[in-house]
Amino acid sequence: MLEKVKNKEKNKSIVIKKTIENIDKSLISNLSNLLSSEVKAKIYIYLRKYGNSTVDEIAHGTGIYPSTIREAILEMYKSGIVVREKSNKEGLGKKPYIYSAVSPSELVKKLSKGLQNKLNEVIMLDKKIKKKEIKIPFLPVKIVVSDGNNINDDCKNN
Repeated sequence: MLEKVKNKEKNKSIVIKKTIENIDKSLISNLSNLLSSEVKAKIYIYLRKYGNSTVDEIAHGTGIYPSTIREAILEMYKSGIVVREKSNKEGLGKKPYIYSAVSPSELVKKLSKGLQNKLNEVIMLDKKIKKKEIKIPFLPVKIVVSDGNNINDDCKNN
């Protein structure tokens, strides 16, 4: 009986550790390339896995310094990759922001738009160098992103 009580106390003291330690390294690498930063990739993965979190929680779960998280997450917020809201916690002191990440399909849409703009810049390089007139909105590259639900409809429309 005494052993059962000790085991219960031991189990109570075990805190669930929210980390991204076991995430596939190739996933982090791919996201790092797309988001231009390993820090941003780890933040995004952490937020997709655990949802609403503060900077301190993200720092603890990723092993990245809080100051580095703050800098990267502000950029991610400005680009629409993460959303934030003020904490509702009661008490004195500054209420921290709670962050969450947009869905992977929304991330792909945002990234594809940026990629499309970059590809069009490359295609227009010769015209810009030679200062030829460029007719707007001529866009030689168009990226269409589908979540796979309406593939047949997307194909018919294009």
